[in-house]
Amino acid sequence: MNTIIKIFNYRFTVKEFLILFFGYLFMEQIFSWLFAPTSEIIQPYQKIFGFVIYGYMLYNINELKFNERIFIGIFTLLLLRLVLESLYVYNTFFQQLTMYYVLFPAIYSIFIKNLCRTYDFDLLEFMAKFYLYTYIVFMAIYGRGFSFSLEGLDLEDLGVFSGDGRIIHATSIFMMILPFLWYLNKFIKTKKGIDFIPLAFCFIVILIHQHRSVWGSCIAAIVIYLGISMHVNKERVPRIWGLIVGGIVLLVLAYFFVSTLFPELTTFLGQRFSDILDLNKQESTGRFRVEQREVYGRLFWERPVFGWTFEGFEMPNPLVDWWPEKTGQHFHEGFMEVLFYHGIVGLLFKYGFIFYLAVRAFSKKLSESTVVLIAFCLSGILFSLSYVPQTVFWGHVGLCLYYLEKDDLKSEEDDDLIEDDEFYIEDEPKLPKQIFKGRKTVPQLNNAN
Repeated sequence: MNTIIKIFNYRFTVKEFLILFFGYLFMEQIFSWLFAPTSEIIQPYQKIFGFVIYGYMLYNINELKFNERIFIGIFTLLLLRLVLESLYVYNTFFQQLTMYYVLFPAIYSIFIKNLCRTYDFDLLEFMAKFYLYTYIVFMAIYGRGFSFSLEGLDLEDLGVFSGDGRIIHATSIFMMILPFLWYLNKFIKTKKGIDFIPLAFCFIVILIHQHRSVWGSCIAAIVIYLGISMHVNKERVPRIWGLIVGGIVLLVLAYFFVSTLFPELTTFLGQRFSDILDLNKQESTGRFRVEQREVYGRLFWERPVFGWTFEGFEMPNPLVDWWPEKTGQHFHEGFMEVLFYHGIVGLLFKYGFIFYLAVRAFSKKLSESTVVLIAFCLSGILFSLSYVPQTVFWGHVGLCLYYLEKDDLKSEEDDDLIEDDEFYIEDEPKLPKQIFKGRKTVPQLNNAN
């Protein structure tokens, strides 16, 4: 187990790699599809592993930080409430396991945070390259039917696919924002063409797959990333403004050439983009989401605290009739799903970490990795208005929490050093008392004296 595995210039022991592979990487649907191209394996694996992770967290709860133990405790109490309700009303131990999986992602965030802390993982660059190469391999195998026509594909197992010419579902294309932000940060830092190539590639991938929810989320991520970067590092402001101007010029030139050579393509993409602002367009997914939000929003207000819980599965679908009975409401939106089933309590529990990241985004002492991950995670708020993010997204939230924890520890260490090195020097009466902070000043002053 001490054998070293080297991937993307990262070195793992066999044990570390196996935990990382099955506990983190395999939770990404397009990656797991490469090994097991059937929903009959992937979905049960992720569900079973969800219980394994919760059991592991309970078993090792004494190794967690105090606030993490509190979080696990709250989740356990919510589960006990559901068990009692299930026993009393339905005479079963747990009437619908979906109720567990709706809230589990928050526990998964703690799991990934604890995993990174235990093994001292620094995984952001690794995950950026992981998504980049996973996409390339997946499209090389399954991308032959890709087209801009959005025509439906005849698939027996929809799985990770979008069901049309876009091939990959929006929940997986959304993850491409992570490597996009990583290489954007790297390009701003180095200004090297070798970093611009993967940046441009990620941009093209996000563009051509035409998931409008991903487009909107990517724009939000860029704005958040640039805003936090300029707030944290004032020295980067000129570079960022230069990048913005250069990016606008490049996009204008690209639009000019593409519209000249492929006018139909630019017209088509322009119409797709305009649909983002026209949510009420008839016979569109945007319109369906609006209707779903209106109908279930009224139901939510009938039981706002803990939601409809198991009774929501007994309820016939008020919008469509093609789903089998007692299989749930099949939500198209992350927020509405948790509000309907678990109410405000569930919303605060599941999205509490993201709300916390939104507050921490205003901190001044953030590392570059933390800035990238905060921007990506906060873009998930917008994406949750269109889809239910897959479980691995919450793993990235946990990775962000881990980097934040490292930033806080480093900040505390820096403050301790400043306090230890702070001293006063009484000079001649003509000079006022001076305060010197920082180690660099110490040897100079000692030599001077």
